[in-house]
Amino acid sequence: MDKETSHFWLGYFKNEEDFYDFVEEDENFYIEEETDDQYVSKFAESQNIKWFDDDFIEYGFENENLGIYEKFSEYSYADQWLPILESKLNELSLDTPVNAIIFASRFVIPNPVSVEQDDNKLYYIGEIEFDV
Repeated sequence: MDKETSHFWLGYFKNEEDFYDFVEEDENFYIEEETDDQYVSKFAESQNIKWFDDDFIEYGFENENLGIYEKFSEYSYADQWLPILESKLNELSLDTPVNAIIFASRFVIPNPVSVEQDDNKLYYIGEIEFDV
């Protein structure tokens, strides 16, 4: 059985529109002439990466009032990483609710960081290894 190691972020966004505006690809990235200040998404920019293959990233916006298992159990391989993620989340004792998740294969983002914007926060939780 193969192993995968992914970086995980949990966060809070004011609304679903803000989250997807942050994480989804900017359509203009592929149309406009390449420049030094152009990034495939706001998330990519926050991680200081111009582009990454979106086949190696998964994300979603969920109801903040649900428990962590109810929110995230439908994501790929969640049965393996959710217990570890829950433990890491409990250690952090975040002061904000969680309604967003992003995880990406370790090789996609070499230097992951947390992101804090006006009403939105994205906390880098760390790496989790699981079977695929």
